[in-house]
Amino acid sequence: MGAVSLGDMAQSFMLRRHTVALKQNLQRLTNEVATGHASDITARVSGDLVPISGIDASLARLKGYGSATAEAAAFTGAMQVVLGTVDSLASGLSTTLIAAATGGSDAMVDLAGKDAEQKLQTVLSAFNTQFGGRSLFAGVGTMAAAVIGANTLLSALGVAVTGAVSAQDVEIAVTSWFADPAGYDALAYQGGDVLAGLTIAPGEEARIDVTAKDPALRDTVKGLAMAALLNRGVLAGQSTGRQDLARRAGFSLLDNKTDRTNVAAGIGLVEAQIDAAATRNASETSALQIARNGITEADPYESATRLEDTEAQLEKIYAITARLSHLSLLDYL
Repeated sequence: MGAVSLGDMAQSFMLRRHTVALKQNLQRLTNEVATGHASDITARVSGDLVPISGIDASLARLKGYGSATAEAAAFTGAMQVVLGTVDSLASGLSTTLIAAATGGSDAMVDLAGKDAEQKLQTVLSAFNTQFGGRSLFAGVGTMAAAVIGANTLLSALGVAVTGAVSAQDVEIAVTSWFADPAGYDALAYQGGDVLAGLTIAPGEEARIDVTAKDPALRDTVKGLAMAALLNRGVLAGQSTGRQDLARRAGFSLLDNKTDRTNVAAGIGLVEAQIDAAATRNASETSALQIARNGITEADPYESATRLEDTEAQLEKIYAITARLSHLSLLDYL
């Protein structure tokens, strides 16, 4: 059988084709050695992509949970800051009011009333704090202010205490207004129902169910407002009555401290739950990533060996090409 020879152009084309194939293989093997991952995942798993698809789906869900836990942690953290501010203001004012009532000075009572109205404004403003464009204490009404302003609130209470002739009358009227569904809940609170549970892990929800309508926070506003009425001329000319009102408001805020602490503690428990869920999610993510890497990783020894072999073949191709390029009729003769 006669030998089959190749023309110059065919031989040149064949060399170019081999060179391109070797370069592509060289690039693939270099990438495998550098990253440790197989370039052709389908070939690596013999066409069975089900395990990888399952792992990728789980990783995507965990990524979503990661965003949820991060947002929830920041949200509850912001709520704790507000509650800390409210408790500090209310506790400080309770001391001031009791001291003013005990001192027996009209000037001290007047100053305490002025201080109470300023702190009421600050507390109501704190309840209207937004985080990431969402109101912290308005429940599902995240785009609304949680409560009305201090001036509007005190005006409504001024009507409620009309006709009161003693500190006890004022306290009863204020307490009734805050307890009446048509009072604070309907007129002062502007938010909605508590937030629905937030899914933070597979089968687990975190409930951030504190609003400015919470009884402990409502009673804090009540104590502040009752004291602030001293700055609105309530029981004018009754030195003893105004001192008594300051005392009642001071003890109301003092007695309410435990309830405020319990609210903060409840949110603290939710924070701990969120943190634990985030830790578990992170651990599961790490485990899944390790499992995925185990499926898709390339054998570093095999890849390095094949890379050296491919480099040697490419060098031979270059050498052959160089020798062929120097052939001519003059050299042949």
